[in-house]
Amino acid sequence: MNNIFKEKKKAVLLVAALVAAAAVGGISISANASVAVTAYTVDKGCLESQIEVNGTVESNSQKVFYSDIDARIGKIHVKEGDFVKKGDVIISYDAEDLARLETMANLQAQADQGSYNNSIQTGNRTAGLYGEAKRNLSTLETQIAETQAAIETTQNSLTERRAYYADFGAKLQISLIDWAEKPDSEEYENLQKLIQTNAYEQQYAADIVQLQNQLNSLNLQLSNLKEFKAEMTSQKASTVMGLMTDGAKEQLEAVREANELSSSEKLSDYKLAKEGIKADFDGIITNIGVIEGSSVLRGTQLLTMKSSSDIVVKCNVNKYDIVNIEEGQPATVKIKNSEYSGKVSRIERMTKDSGTGSGIGIEIALDEPGDDIILGLEAKSTISTANLSEVIRIPLDALSEDEEGSYVFVAKDGKATKEFVECGIRNEEMVEIRSGLSEGTLVVWKDTLELTDGMGVKVNN
Repeated sequence: MNNIFKEKKKAVLLVAALVAAAAVGGISISANASVAVTAYTVDKGCLESQIEVNGTVESNSQKVFYSDIDARIGKIHVKEGDFVKKGDVIISYDAEDLARLETMANLQAQADQGSYNNSIQTGNRTAGLYGEAKRNLSTLETQIAETQAAIETTQNSLTERRAYYADFGAKLQISLIDWAEKPDSEEYENLQKLIQTNAYEQQYAADIVQLQNQLNSLNLQLSNLKEFKAEMTSQKASTVMGLMTDGAKEQLEAVREANELSSSEKLSDYKLAKEGIKADFDGIITNIGVIEGSSVLRGTQLLTMKSSSDIVVKCNVNKYDIVNIEEGQPATVKIKNSEYSGKVSRIERMTKDSGTGSGIGIEIALDEPGDDIILGLEAKSTISTANLSEVIRIPLDALSEDEEGSYVFVAKDGKATKEFVECGIRNEEMVEIRSGLSEGTLVVWKDTLELTDGMGVKVNN
């Protein structure tokens, strides 16, 4: 609109210059001369208004997956940015580790039940409880001895592997000294690279890491066995105290139920873990927080996944456009080479800095997003802010504005008459007239000249 006013101002200045030139040259212009103008008969019709905005493709819902067990990660089947379908396996736990954990859970459940049976029979069955505790301790001694032997074997293997890498590193250092007089040689550079690789492998080689993880697991198992042994030792000593009181029996029953529930939950978790971590919906993997072979604890964040069916385009609009935008308005969104239908689903109730100025955030939800949607892409959206029918309208070119308001010129008896109007919505071609004009009125304008009230006009087309 400002460009139109500037062009009309230039035209006025041009006409004024011509008039002055004519006066100097002795040429006269008749005051009654009519100006050829363009005309339009005010009518009723359709008028659509649109706003174009740029935004970023985002998902409106996501899920963070956490580990339900203490275990080792076996395989990660996806990478960040991959699309997955509902039911796809994303992460698998190590099968051997799960089997070990399940066995330990069953053993612990059996031990808990044994402890309960042993304690409930205190009193008249002191001898029986004493024998049961003794047998459990014998089993634990064997398990502890076997575990300690396994720890020693694993520790020796770890020491041997580290010694092997250290020995190889020492040999590389000796070779490097032999080539010290030729530091620019290819052999010298290769030796330096090998030394660096060896230094890393001494700490993080796959076999070193695997043996260290096995050693940690065995040490944990030994600690648990020793703890259980301590419990059995205490139980053995307590059997001589005689009969158990009613209160002690109630307490023991509560502990038994709690242990059974805990064991049941653990076994259920291990059973589900065998199936792996599966996608709950179609979506995109946006973050993976673990690596293959790592040990995780219950509650560890494994990955983040965003839905591909709940897609929105987040945009930032200025204070002038926001007055015409409402939730529910239809929109067309172009992403890459595809177009999607959608609607305005959210308007933020605060302004924020977009980097290029303050604005108001809005979201446009896609009706049927495709599986090939890429999060983070820029998208161009066209919001239909109005689609009116049977409204009074005129061409935008016929409208002018000054400090008093918006106005047009109406052709009456061969003259241009200035009429102020109230405008509604507008687009690049037409503008709605809410008051000031009626259907059938003839509005006139001239692109290269600003009309004045009372000026003689002749309709050109």
